[in-house]
Amino acid sequence: MLVAELVGGIYEAALDPCLWQSLVDRIEAIYPEITVALFSHESHVPSAALNIRANFSEAALRDYSAYHFSTSPYVDFVPRNGVGQPVRTEAIISDEELFRTEHYNDFMLPHGVGRYGTGMVLEREPGGWASLSLADRDNDVDRREHQMQLLRLLAPHFGRAFKLRRTLMDSRMAGQAQQAVFDGWMHAAFVLDRDGRVMTMNRRADALVIRGDCLVLNRFGQPRSFDDKCSRALETAFAACRASADAPMRAVDDPGGVMLPRRAGASALHAMLWPISSAAEFNLPSLPAQVLLVVSDPDDTPPGAVAWIARRFGLSPSEERLAEAVIAGVPLSEAAERLGIQLSTARTRLKTIQAKTGCHRQMDLVRLAMSVPTLRLV
Repeated sequence: MLVAELVGGIYEAALDPCLWQSLVDRIEAIYPEITVALFSHESHVPSAALNIRANFSEAALRDYSAYHFSTSPYVDFVPRNGVGQPVRTEAIISDEELFRTEHYNDFMLPHGVGRYGTGMVLEREPGGWASLSLADRDNDVDRREHQMQLLRLLAPHFGRAFKLRRTLMDSRMAGQAQQAVFDGWMHAAFVLDRDGRVMTMNRRADALVIRGDCLVLNRFGQPRSFDDKCSRALETAFAACRASADAPMRAVDDPGGVMLPRRAGASALHAMLWPISSAAEFNLPSLPAQVLLVVSDPDDTPPGAVAWIARRFGLSPSEERLAEAVIAGVPLSEAAERLGIQLSTARTRLKTIQAKTGCHRQMDLVRLAMSVPTLRLV
């Protein structure tokens, strides 16, 4: 029962680091008044990443972190000790040697840290390590043997939990990096599930929903226009996009578009939808039957992106103007009308733009613009 409780606590703490303290407190309750320290070092310097303790005062922690980790014979022993192998302190250094050390006389004695200890290295990587140590003032042979047996039972679970912890940390960091890129997009963007509910959105999308002058979320978390006709058009476009996600062979190259009016009478926004599998280059999750919804303002293309593309790929002024309209989400027919050219001319010009930029689809051109930092060219 005791081991099962502790094993469960280890895995719970791997998922929620706030629970490490409960685990340490539970170990201390088994061996009352013992000093328990679950801590990590990075490049032999104490790290705040893991610093959990019981019966270890703030003053002791301060002195250890400031200096005495460098005088510890136990820290020096870590590189030589196998991960997950419990050890008694006398196997690291004898009492006779310990009594002559600065660490014992200037740190352990003043802070009442017991010298009868057990512990083990939980994790060791090139950049640092983590360990669990138990220190007792009294040399209770039976209690120390009990500690060694308990550590042996817990060792494999600590190993698995720390691997899980590392995997979760890497995943969270990757997710945060992806979200940072997502938040940097020049347009509002939503990731929708197969029922059209918002799974995640970037900062521009969040601001768009908060303003509420164009797009809102209904009680199911689905984006909707305040205009019923536009809401139905958005639903129809989403259904077509989801169908292409379910049957990739029928997927279209270019996004479906819906014009979304605004309450204040400003220019309508343009909504474009893609199957998420077509947006894998955006570093978004490529799960079945998801849809990427991008809402752009034709009158508010961030400065720099189109100009940078024009300079980088040698677009002519007329090609740059068409590229700007396409990137802003304006349908090609409407862009041709705005620019005063025939639709056939716009199509020919778009093919030239795609050839110069290497963007085979309008979606690729939008993706390229989204990847350009918002710069003001002078």
